[in-house]
Amino acid sequence: MKYSAGIIPFRINEINNELEFFVGHPGGYGWQNKNYWAFLKGNVENNENWQETAIREFKEESGLDMNDCESQMLIPLGTVLQNPSKTAIAFALHYPNIDPSKCHSNFIEDGITPEIDKYRWINYDNIKNLTHKTHMVFYEKIKKMVEEKY
Repeated sequence: MKYSAGIIPFRINEINNELEFFVGHPGGYGWQNKNYWAFLKGNVENNENWQETAIREFKEESGLDMNDCESQMLIPLGTVLQNPSKTAIAFALHYPNIDPSKCHSNFIEDGITPEIDKYRWINYDNIKNLTHKTHMVFYEKIKKMVEEKY
C-alpha cells in the first residue's frame, strides 16, 4: 500500500463570505485537457511521518514555506482509500493569504513539466465536481469544522 499525504489550505473569502480551498491542477500531458483540481500531496518517503510528508509536499508543489501563515497548526482530517493501492492522508490549514499567482511547483522527472501547473481558490460547491470523489470527505470535514466555529 502506498501512502500520500498533503495539506488543504482553507479560508473564508472576504468578499462573499464563502468557504474556499486552495488547490492545484496537475501538470503534464495527461492532465492538460482535464478540469481536475486537488489538494497538494505526495508519497510518503523514507522514514517520514504523515505530517512531515504533507509539509514537504506542500512546499515542493506550491513554493510556499508557510512562514506567512497566521497559524501553522495542521488539523488532521484522517485517511481515505483513494484506490485499491493508495491511501490519502490530509491535514487542514487556515492559510487565507495564499496568492495563487505567486505559487510554483517542482518538476516531474522530465525536468521541464511542473507537477502542478495552475493554482486557485475554489468553493465547496465547485470542488465537488472537480476533484477525486474519495477526497470529498476531507472537504466536508473542513466545511463542518468552519460552520461550527462561525
